[in-house]
Amino acid sequence: MKLFNHRKFYDKDSLSVDEIGDNPISFFIKWFNDAEKSDQIIESNAMTVSTVDINNHPSSRVLLLKEIKDKSLIFFTNYNSKKGKEIENNPNICASFYWPPLERQVIIKGIVKKTSEHYSDIYFKSRPFQSQVGAIVSNQSQIISSYDELKNRYDKFLKENENSSLKRPKHWGGFELFIQEIEFWQGRESRLHNRVICNLIDDKWSLKLLSP
Repeated sequence: MKLFNHRKFYDKDSLSVDEIGDNPISFFIKWFNDAEKSDQIIESNAMTVSTVDINNHPSSRVLLLKEIKDKSLIFFTNYNSKKGKEIENNPNICASFYWPPLERQVIIKGIVKKTSEHYSDIYFKSRPFQSQVGAIVSNQSQIISSYDELKNRYDKFLKENENSSLKRPKHWGGFELFIQEIEFWQGRESRLHNRVICNLIDDKWSLKLLSP
């Protein structure tokens, strides 16, 4: 199946180094807020997180960003999952955001560390009860015999604990991505896209324009 003619023409906006200024994370928040305001973007906080395994084979999956801090991003997951184990082995990861209606992409690289247990507890308590149960009963990335097996485990736990205050399982919690590099991409006419790469060097940001 050829897809030669599957293409979009970009003409919504432009981007320059001067627009980003001396704090790329603040500029990322501006773009994120633009995505939040768009009626065409369902989950502006959806990001593709890429990791590598012990054989340097990459893998990617979509996760939800849960907090933007001054120097980092925070997300939550099962530490025993495939991505959790890969992060434990190699904490260098990449997170990318793609917002097609705005013709924008952001690629963020950095080093990941676990958040504190207290912080993970706070977020876990904020989740809907059914989501808390899901985090407890699902052995993420493990092979199961059928979906019914998982659903039965969920229903049994839910029935036994429906009036309980649940504790966060130790295998589930937060990761904090400390940002070292951000690349901003703005689609432009004739595929002459605007790309600006920002590197954190000795606590100062270096911004450079890239050819598309």
